[in-house]
Amino acid sequence: MLLTDSLEGLLHLGATRWPTQNALKDQHGTLTYAELFAQVQQRRSQLQAAGLQPGDRMMLQLPKQRELVIELFATWSLGALVVPVHQALKPQQLQYIVQDCSPRLVSMTVTRRQQLAAEFSLPTGCDWFDSADHTADLPQHNSIVQAGGMSAQPAAILYTSGSTGLPKGVVLSQLNLLLGAVSVSQYLGLQSSDVVLALLPFSFDYGLNQLLSAFSVGATVVLLDYLLTQDVVRQVQQYQVTVLAAVPPLWAALADARWPDGSTAQLRLWTNSGGAMPPVLLRRLQQCFPNAKPYLMYGLTEAFRSTYLSPDKLTEKPQSIGQAIPFADVRVLRPDGTECAVGEAGELVHRGPLVSLGYWGKPELTAERFRPDPLLPQAVVHRPPAVWSGDQVWRDADGDLFYLGRLDEMLKCSGIRISPTEIEQQFYALVAGVTDVAAIAVPTAAADNAVLLLFSAPEPLDNIALMTVLKQQLPAYMCPKALIQLPLLPKTANGKLDRKQLSVTYKDYFCAPSESA
Repeated sequence: MLLTDSLEGLLHLGATRWPTQNALKDQHGTLTYAELFAQVQQRRSQLQAAGLQPGDRMMLQLPKQRELVIELFATWSLGALVVPVHQALKPQQLQYIVQDCSPRLVSMTVTRRQQLAAEFSLPTGCDWFDSADHTADLPQHNSIVQAGGMSAQPAAILYTSGSTGLPKGVVLSQLNLLLGAVSVSQYLGLQSSDVVLALLPFSFDYGLNQLLSAFSVGATVVLLDYLLTQDVVRQVQQYQVTVLAAVPPLWAALADARWPDGSTAQLRLWTNSGGAMPPVLLRRLQQCFPNAKPYLMYGLTEAFRSTYLSPDKLTEKPQSIGQAIPFADVRVLRPDGTECAVGEAGELVHRGPLVSLGYWGKPELTAERFRPDPLLPQAVVHRPPAVWSGDQVWRDADGDLFYLGRLDEMLKCSGIRISPTEIEQQFYALVAGVTDVAAIAVPTAAADNAVLLLFSAPEPLDNIALMTVLKQQLPAYMCPKALIQLPLLPKTANGKLDRKQLSVTYKDYFCAPSESA
């Protein structure tokens, strides 16, 4: 168990236990745990000189290099909140975020600041941070570690794009991040000898957790902002990477990459989150990485991480999202808060210390998603919050969970609510080689909705033959009225299928004169 209640303490433990072990590798070289901790202490003094205080926000849009890691931990050491934002965000998006969270300091490269000069401005009370402007004229304290009591304090605001509306800032506490690191390192079995390639942005909870999980066991993190897929291949080979994490679009690109013979022999595990893993892609990755165990994971930022499927269940239950990770309590509940029976569909609800603190500056929205724990007696005063995910799932007799889809994305045809995921999984199971599938509800001339199924595959497929098989496998109300093969299906910024765009594009498909069945 990790013997600290602060994120700075996490790094201090690393500097104490593994002082000469490499903590970071990037294009500038390596930093040991002791060297990294010393640089964090120096940057802490510079941030203090710049006016950063406990509770302030520090917005970071930096390349994935050592400076970003140093500023993350230096901010946490002062009891301030980090607001890491993706490098690809446009000026309008950045302007919204600074107005929403009112950071005290914003850190970017000089080049990035120049690019934004005409379209982005800092609000009153917010300043640019440049370490060169603050020579740490405060006394140097090379061994400062915050005293106890940090764990409940807010530590990060991670902005999620969501399917509708403006981005929401999810507030994570130091405890959320610490326990998340311990939990993931525990079920993955991370070791101090591991080399972890950090491909994902730290503005994404999955990427941020990868850094903290590695640090919790003294592993080495290789920082990479890649341009080409072959850059990833070279890094895996050069640094003898043992742990790799990605999201489905990146995994698809890596499956198509050129892997020299023996280049993946040392990879012992890889993880997926941020979207379902198509079966055909899973099989290809297992061929690419024959010595590595795959860990398929599910979660949402509001609860940090939720479930994982143990690799030994992958053959038996490839469509399952598994069971709760350590420190998470995941239940399947009815709308009234009572537990669903085995096999009964309900909403996935997260309980326990990984539940985040809610949305920044949005108490009404927070109250909608974060409700008093429904499984505790109503007489309990100050019941802790549970987060209602908006995801529909069911549980089998072994306690393994199966994802059905977003409640707000459920299809309604012939008066019956249908899970798009159920149709999509059936299609994956029936048709080899399919890379993406999306089932959407489209209005018909009969004032009802019908299912339109869109898919991508590398080779042209016979839609008439496919439809014949689907009619044999699916009930009539669930069977697609038409199939459309596309070169690619549209994706959101975070790599998930853009169902909203598909629904808009094909809203008149069954009502148009050229309707095809």
